[in-house]
Amino acid sequence: MTVTTWLRTAALASLSALPFIQCGGDQKVADSPSSMPSAEPPTDQTLHSDAGTAQTPQGIDIATAAESSAAESSAPAPAPAPKPEALNDAQIAAITEAANTAEIAQAKVAQSKSKDAAVKSFAAMMITHHGQAKQKQAKLKLKTEESGVSTAMHADADATLNTLNADSTKDFDKDYISAQISGHQKVLDTINDQLLPNVKDANLKAYLNEIKPTVEQHLKQAKQLQQSFDSKSSSTATETKPAG
Repeated sequence: MTVTTWLRTAALASLSALPFIQCGGDQKVADSPSSMPSAEPPTDQTLHSDAGTAQTPQGIDIATAAESSAAESSAPAPAPAPKPEALNDAQIAAITEAANTAEIAQAKVAQSKSKDAAVKSFAAMMITHHGQAKQKQAKLKLKTEESGVSTAMHADADATLNTLNADSTKDFDKDYISAQISGHQKVLDTINDQLLPNVKDANLKAYLNEIKPTVEQHLKQAKQLQQSFDSKSSSTATETKPAG
């Protein structure tokens, strides 16, 4: 083969290889991954969407929370406590008369059923003091008129009297003194909260101011008796407790 023929053959071979090289390059571009991350920054719409998602607490239904808040704001306010009944002088006189009568009746039951000397002495004092209070009120010659307060007082007094009459247990003395504490506390509160603020008659007002310290004294003595019962019960329990 001559040199000229060899050069021609080599040139033809080079030209025929060009399409193959171009096809190989195209194949490499086609094989490149199509899911390469974009280098472009996210759009404004994407930022706003992500920000809204991040600001919403997980697990909270915004619509439900709004409905709950609206329901709470529209809930009715609790009704105010009823004001104490406004009483006239005749109604006030009926209340003090009912209190004195109830204390005397309960004390008579205690004198007949109690086995405790201190309780019998307390009951005798009730009869004397409340009897004197009834006499003083009678001298004032006041009219009486029933009210919601006196009606409730009559009901409570009747229930207490029935309970004491039916009480045949060894705890009668404790039950009687407990009733005296409750009853005198109610009378004292009624004097302070409803009788003195409403009274108009000067003589009736003076009468209320006179019996109030007596009611306080009775309440104090009844509480002292109750404490003595509790002390005796504690001492008895300690003495009867078996040695361990």
